[in-house]
Amino acid sequence: MKTTKFRMYTVVVMTLALLSFNGFSKDNQPTITKTFEMNQAGTLNASSSGGGVNVTTHNLPQVIIQAFVRKNGNVLAPSDRNLDEILENFDLEFSKSGSEITAVVKRKNRFSFLNNVGISLSIIVPREMSCNVSSSGGGLKINGVEGTHEFSSSGGGVKLENTSGNTKARSSGGGVKANNHKGNIRLSSSGGGVSADEVQGSVYARSSGGGVSVSNVQGDVDASSSGGGVSVSGEAASVKATSSGGSVRVDIRGLSDELYLQSSGGGVDALIHGGKNLGLDLDLRSGRVNIELHNFNGSSEKDRVKGKMNGGGIPAYMHASGGNVNVRFDE
Repeated sequence: MKTTKFRMYTVVVMTLALLSFNGFSKDNQPTITKTFEMNQAGTLNASSSGGGVNVTTHNLPQVIIQAFVRKNGNVLAPSDRNLDEILENFDLEFSKSGSEITAVVKRKNRFSFLNNVGISLSIIVPREMSCNVSSSGGGLKINGVEGTHEFSSSGGGVKLENTSGNTKARSSGGGVKANNHKGNIRLSSSGGGVSADEVQGSVYARSSGGGVSVSNVQGDVDASSSGGGVSVSGEAASVKATSSGGSVRVDIRGLSDELYLQSSGGGVDALIHGGKNLGLDLDLRSGRVNIELHNFNGSSEKDRVKGKMNGGGIPAYMHASGGNVNVRFDE
């Protein structure tokens, strides 16, 4: 195992254009840089209690770990006379074992943040890199990785872009966002809302800190919020969407397995493309149910519709105790 110790360290000056992260401008150069050569797809294990973590990709067989040591909001140069004193507040490990890369920044005591110092990480990896990344000192920003991933933050939000593979992401310090993801994904937040856009795969989304939005999805959806409303759009065989903090709205095509919508904090509004020709087992209930029934057999009242449309087959359960149930069909 190769391990870098930071009593004495060598800074490798990279001619890279750095992306802005956690308030650092693109002109800031890293205080500490460590590079590991890779000859196969690997795994990144990174954690930080000193600041946020930013992971991006490149086309080189290398993992480049860049540490930005800051004091009073300013990034320190490698030659700064205060650097040794600041690093006394942290345990740092940047190492490689086989195809696994470890990048750890850990505060030695919980009171060191009072010194107004911190260390954020920017890690550049090959595209085919599985990632296990966590932070209690800032948010996470992940872009471009392909593999099996798990991300968590208690110090800020989590933002994923252009990622692939089975993925879990959660935050208790902010919202969770995923944009352009291929593969199954599980998102949860108790510190903000949850959103997923352009996902090819199943989506599991939970929030107790805000609303949930799943848009342009191609896959099954299970979405729930106790902190706001829930909206789902795209192509899905099965959709389950529930809210106790707001309304539930879906705009879907390709329904073939199940539709389960429930709200105790607002109404339910569903637009089902091709729904006029679907065999549906309807169970609708609210203060008022609005639906245009076709080839229906069952009971239909102002506040309750229960029966089969087009012979039935697909369970369609929609209940609202905080508003109306509105169902529309589009060819």
